[in-house]
Amino acid sequence: MRKFLLPLALVATLATGTAAFATTNSAVTGTVTAVDVKGETVALGKTVYHFAKGFDLSKITKGEKVTIMAHKYKTTEVGVSIVAAAPAPAKPAPMKPKAPAKTVTKTVTKTTTKTTK
Repeated sequence: MRKFLLPLALVATLATGTAAFATTNSAVTGTVTAVDVKGETVALGKTVYHFAKGFDLSKITKGEKVTIMAHKYKTTEVGVSIVAAAPAPAKPAPMKPKAPAKTVTKTVTKTTTKTTK
């Protein structure tokens, strides 16, 4: 029984430990409400994203629309990348209604003459 429990406990410990470290990045698009270059944070609405030390946030401005790739670590949102959001595609101009097609009618008349001798 001991030979069975020890390997089982070891496998269970390793399986739960690696699951805790698995993170999934998610993309969030929004308008920047605050930027702290020195503190390396960017706020989108009420959510504050923390970036790694040395991350260049000098080009990000308040009011700019951006997409942030981030994941949650404990209670902190950790930013991985930040890029300007792609502008919404422009609506195509409405099409002008086409003029109705002209109808061409042909009238064919057949004239026959009868001659008598």
